[in-house]
Amino acid sequence: MPTERFFHLSEDKRKRILKAARKEFIRVPFEEVSINQIIKNAEISRGSFYTYFEDKNDLLRYVFQDTKQNYINFCKKSLVDHKGDFWKMMEDIFEKMVCEPYSSDLAKMLQNIMSYSEAVNILQMGHNDECTGQRIDEWVFEHMDRTGMRRKTAEELKAAMEFGMLAVLTAFTQRYKKHMDVGQIRQMFYFKMDILKYGIAERITE
Repeated sequence: MPTERFFHLSEDKRKRILKAARKEFIRVPFEEVSINQIIKNAEISRGSFYTYFEDKNDLLRYVFQDTKQNYINFCKKSLVDHKGDFWKMMEDIFEKMVCEPYSSDLAKMLQNIMSYSEAVNILQMGHNDECTGQRIDEWVFEHMDRTGMRRKTAEELKAAMEFGMLAVLTAFTQRYKKHMDVGQIRQMFYFKMDILKYGIAERITE
């Protein structure tokens, strides 16, 4: 992960380095990633790069950590903006991760780094907020509006989030691996959310 020296840089310079790194990870497969190209686009020296990161592997880990933190921040903002509406938050996540232009760059970067032996470990890094150490599902449980929900425990919410994110990841794959129509993908996602929200089995009372 980055050294303390990196975090002492101005926010503008840190963003410039991250932008240059993402551009290069999107451009070519991981084994072809050029540190020279990254430092050129970031307008820093090669010597400076190695005072911030050990190597391109270290940089990739930080890029994904930053990407996941942005995802956490987005989830939080969405839930707050929708006054605790869990379902609206899931819809926002789907639209951002699958339908916005940003998602095509993410898909290309994921494709390019899968040859890297540590890729799976990086993708499985926890969803903790780097500032608070709190998992995003714990934060959502504390801040969501559970009015009208039949199941209300933290474990039940965690399961709902897992099912919802699985639907998002499936939609992401449908768009960028199977190249399905976005309208069709959206319809299928909202259909799954409807089943998750209302259930499918009829409740039988005796």
